[in-house]
Amino acid sequence: MPTYLFYPRRADGVSLTFIAEVAQDDRDALELAGEIAAAHACVGVFVWQPAADEGKDRFVGEVVRPDAAPARETAPRPGASATV
Repeated sequence: MPTYLFYPRRADGVSLTFIAEVAQDDRDALELAGEIAAAHACVGVFVWQPAADEGKDRFVGEVVRPDAAPARETAPRPGASATV
């Protein structure tokens, strides 16, 4: 069975971790993503399939929880700076 990578996504669009699991196929992987979204109380889960050999990773899809809070867009403040 192929391995899939699941990235739980916060409301601001950031994913701080990933989960690697095997699934029968893409449909099974997306169902598992729904379970992961509910278990982690995140707004959604991105699903990727790692590349075999030298190919590129493949984006399978995203599952979004219907009861999740919408992402808030923040506009940069003019003149704001960051300490590096």
